[in-house]
Amino acid sequence: MEVYELIWILSAGFILSNSTVVGLVFLVAKSSNRRANIFLGLFFWSIAGNLLNDLLSECQINEGLGVSLFIVEPFLFNLPLLFLYLLATINKEIRKWHFLLFLPGVLHNVLIHAGGLFLEEGVTTIFETIVYFLEIVLLVYAYSLLQYHHKRIVHYYSDLENKTLTWLKSIFALNLLIHFLSISTFIVDLSHMEILEFAIDTFAIGLSLFMVFWTAYNGFSQPEIFKQHLSLTEQNLGSIEPTRAPSLGEHSLRPEKNEPQFGGGKPMISELDIQRFNAIKELIQEQELFTRPKLTLRDLSEAADLKEKELSRLINECGKINFYQLINGYRIEKFKALSETSTADELSIWGLAMEVGFNSKSAFYSAFKEHEGMTPFQYQKTQ
Repeated sequence: MEVYELIWILSAGFILSNSTVVGLVFLVAKSSNRRANIFLGLFFWSIAGNLLNDLLSECQINEGLGVSLFIVEPFLFNLPLLFLYLLATINKEIRKWHFLLFLPGVLHNVLIHAGGLFLEEGVTTIFETIVYFLEIVLLVYAYSLLQYHHKRIVHYYSDLENKTLTWLKSIFALNLLIHFLSISTFIVDLSHMEILEFAIDTFAIGLSLFMVFWTAYNGFSQPEIFKQHLSLTEQNLGSIEPTRAPSLGEHSLRPEKNEPQFGGGKPMISELDIQRFNAIKELIQEQELFTRPKLTLRDLSEAADLKEKELSRLINECGKINFYQLINGYRIEKFKALSETSTADELSIWGLAMEVGFNSKSAFYSAFKEHEGMTPFQYQKTQ
């Protein structure tokens, strides 16, 4: 056995064992993203199954026994399982047709054991090319969902920690790249280019190792997004009772039935809308709702006695900003105010940020830079 073959076998065995254990943990562990983690656990087992196939082939165990010990080729299940994990995490309905994404993998396994037809080089190349094209289509669709998801969360959450799912983009791309590397050895004859074949196999193993640990690291900390939230009187949302916004004469925060509208049925920014928006801002400031790290649009809508859709409309149309920008704007202004008091002598920059509602350093620095055009350290130097 060549040295590089031994290195590959040991590396594949290491990833196989870790994928199996991590997959089991995701399948049995109770978490805030339990439904989605089932798909992620199966994703890890799919990786393990594919590596097991490769190991059996590399060690020539099947040939030695004259029988196939493992008859399922699970690699084509990887992207569909990741896609279903994405849908479950963002709480998007999983429809029956989504399971048709497993059809290429099922068809592949049926044909590969149906006889010599599928083993012919031309047929294999055509099938792999079609499947790879379909995977690219799925990847593009997944990316579009992630882009749409990112646009939604800024209208609902004031804290984006573990909610952007940007890590999933890299996992989708890595999985596709690994598949491309694996089929390239079938499409291109490398029988007389052992060094190149070893380089490709080693690179693929390295990517697989990174993908397994990066997915596990992010998956364990990933909560479900857009799930049903607790009301203001329940745990994790503080003890402040929901209250109405201050009275604005004869106008309340509730919309009138006959508001003025212009062409296309779009509501114009009326004086009443401006009054409601000002009342909302007054409510946020008086109760300092922005100091709650996990404040959501639903929390504010309950405090203001407004429907979420109406509240979001007022913020977008009257403030020309989204919910995330509104709340973090108040947090940053409060931070700047505290920076000029004796509290700044007692707390660090991060300590002040926590006081005003931030619970992540990266989120604080990002929001501050976006709002002020400079970092918190640069701002303090100007004072």
